[in-house]
Amino acid sequence: MNSGLLALALLPAAFAADWTSFQDPLEQAFTADVPQGWTVKGGLFRLGYSDTRPMIDLRSPDGSINVRFGDAAIPSYFVPNQAHPTEGDIYDLGAQAQMTVANFRSGQQFAELYGDTRFKTVCSNPVTRQPDAGPPLQALPADAAPMRSLSGQAASGCEGNRVTYVYATTALYQGFWVVPTLGSFSAPADQAALARSILVRCAASFKLSLQWRARQNQMYAAAAAYQQARQQQRPRDLSEEAAQFEMKMLSMRNQVSGLERRQAKQAAQVQSVGDILTGVTKTVDPLGNPRTVYTGPKSRYWTNGQGRVVNSDSSPGAGWSELTPVQ
Repeated sequence: MNSGLLALALLPAAFAADWTSFQDPLEQAFTADVPQGWTVKGGLFRLGYSDTRPMIDLRSPDGSINVRFGDAAIPSYFVPNQAHPTEGDIYDLGAQAQMTVANFRSGQQFAELYGDTRFKTVCSNPVTRQPDAGPPLQALPADAAPMRSLSGQAASGCEGNRVTYVYATTALYQGFWVVPTLGSFSAPADQAALARSILVRCAASFKLSLQWRARQNQMYAAAAAYQQARQQQRPRDLSEEAAQFEMKMLSMRNQVSGLERRQAKQAAQVQSVGDILTGVTKTVDPLGNPRTVYTGPKSRYWTNGQGRVVNSDSSPGAGWSELTPVQ
């Protein structure tokens, strides 16, 4: 029995028929099954020609269960080398992608670090527990076979009789690595099996459209031409369309920086390696309030006091105040 059929078999009988199809509203790139009546957010977030990040975030009608498949805040990772030796640095490919420099982690290691960051506000004193039995999450389609691929899971018990769970697969390629499969949930302990079965069903039903795949192949070709002009320092060879795309990607990166997981209301202290892997930088605003922001390629961060953050070497203009990184 494959993982999709097994996912269906494990669902509680009373819940099995309560499904509807969710289509990515951003690029119409994918569809996936989601529970009817739940709050559904997400889509395919494009942060570059080659940098696409699908995410589906589900919340039960009573708000007690939160299930997430994928995460738009998780980048691709560049394996440290002589030119980029420091974990946490940004490997800047412009409009093609923004990669974070980090040593390869197994799926198990990544699941543990990700859980510490994602659930810090709902599980301040986690206690490691044995994950519930069940099938692995079905992997998303890959363009090429990795040199190495490792899966793992992490579960914790929390105050208020809640539990959290993370499943992650990491894949190593030549010089970089990615997290092709990432799923997580927070739920009351007595609903953990239900939450996991929903996560498994969502992953098993995830399907990329053929039309989007064709468009993405064109994006890969555009990325190659863009990167060649960029590396040869021939900015005039970048078309007006490419310049507009760069601006669009900057806007999308600013949107990703506003995801729930990266807001100042997140607890201030997480493991530093977790910050690196999830691409966050701790800062303090001019009033001394802690603010966790999306790590960018520039050296300085600015806020306009309305929740927006810009990563720039110089001030964006009037009304913007500088955030101070916390060492």
